[in-house]
Formats: sequence, structure tokens, C-alpha cells
Amino acid sequence: MVSNNESIELTLRERVAVVTLRHDIDLEDADEVTEVFRRACTDSLTAATLLDLSELDFADSTLLNLILRAKAEHDEAHRPFVPAVAAGSAVERLFDITGVTDVLGSTRSYEEALRRVKTLTA
Repeated sequence: MVSNNESIELTLRERVAVVTLRHDIDLEDADEVTEVFRRACTDSLTAATLLDLSELDFADSTLLNLILRAKAEHDEAHRPFVPAVAAGSAVERLFDITGVTDVLGSTRSYEEALRRVKTLTA
């Protein structure tokens, strides 16, 4: 599923729902991001969700809140949720400053996140 917004994408890869957020995501995108997270969490063809933030240039507290809610919903559904954050990015700094890096179990690359998802779903 590709939305009308080129910054938000949901694709399937080997039984993994991959949510990709690119460029800038802010309050205007909140409803669409929430919908994509919900679809990823409830997709019966997949076993986990990988959140790819490696191409995201900007994230604020609104997006951080949406990600934390998505993580909680995935946890309730007993479904792995693994964010991939580019090392040295503004998103990584936001996660570190707010102390959510460990809570989210974020990785520093898409490849590392995919390996973790495969381990969690094996």
C-alpha cells in the first residue's frame, strides 16, 4: 500500500509489514501515520512490523507519540515492532534525548532491524 503522501508507505517483505516514513512527518500527517500503523499491526499476511525511519529528516513529539502508541498496540497484539533509525540522524537524537531508544528497541539500520524481526518471528 502506497499512500497519496510520498512520505508514508506500507509494503510487505517476507511476512514483514514495512512502514517507511520519509522526509518530514508532522501533525498534518498524524491520521495517515496512525492508519498505516494500524494496518501493519492487523495485517494477517505478516508476522511483524519493521518501522523504517532511515530516510526521515524530521520528527517531533507528535510522531514520537504515534510511534510509542504503535509500539504499545503491537505489544498488546504480541507482534514484534522494530524501528530502524539512521545512526547520527535527527531521529536518533530525538530518541536518545527522550530516552525511548531502549523502550522501542530501535536499531541503527534497516538490515539490522530486518535481522531482529526475523529472529523474533523464527
